[in-house]
Amino acid sequence: MPRRVLCLLLSGILIFLAGCDESQIANCLEEETCSYEIKVKKVKGEIPLSPRDPFWQNEGKGNPVIIELGPQLITNPQWPDPFVKQIQIRAVGNDSDIAFLLSWKDNSKNEDFSFGVDYTDQVALMFPLNIKGEFPPITMGSDGEVVNIWQWKAAWQKALEKEKVSGTSVQEHSVAGSPFQKRTTPVDDLNAEGFSTLTRQDEQDVNGLGFWANDQWQVVFKRSWKNKDNADVQFGAYQPMAIAAWNGGNRETNGQKGISPWILLKRP
Repeated sequence: MPRRVLCLLLSGILIFLAGCDESQIANCLEEETCSYEIKVKKVKGEIPLSPRDPFWQNEGKGNPVIIELGPQLITNPQWPDPFVKQIQIRAVGNDSDIAFLLSWKDNSKNEDFSFGVDYTDQVALMFPLNIKGEFPPITMGSDGEVVNIWQWKAAWQKALEKEKVSGTSVQEHSVAGSPFQKRTTPVDDLNAEGFSTLTRQDEQDVNGLGFWANDQWQVVFKRSWKNKDNADVQFGAYQPMAIAAWNGGNRETNGQKGISPWILLKRP
């Protein structure tokens, strides 16, 4: 019996549904729902947040995977030629936390908010929540198909660094007339159910840090494997994920970005 038919037959029985979902995710490469596989490398001790830490060239080096990013052609304004077309990603985990190191080429460092629009270098990871059938749309989920998005922005990081030096609160700045929400990290922990539904969570659980040098960005995302927040992804043995990237110098923002297909993340 086809796997997806079996999933539908068992959809009314929660205990079987959970197992079916896990099996469906694990086989997404064979079913061509996913295009890449990332295996999380098990490490011991604390995972450093800085991409410049020697950890990432030693214990955390792992097996990097190069992910191809394609155009966003699903909604207007479409973006047929994104600047970032490849991202290298590594994933590591200890007993409590998971972390990702993303690296990509960028010959300019765009870390300012300009003219009320955030044309800044950005990168995001997206994880669907509560899969009960087909994976949600690769963009930002859909009605009833919630996704959890972790979004790092170079401009947020610069603002936080400036705050430390000058004592000026990030809250005192504004974008498009709206005050910045108080933050301690350049990563936003977000949810969406389709286009124009992006919402910042009240509770922020993801940390991150970026570094630009030699025409390359490196950004680390870090969070616990599991928490008590129902709006957050809870990592099991297998988890679908996707990547998006924006180049501020190419005037990319919102849906104007490069996006990956679904990726299978495997926990050690």
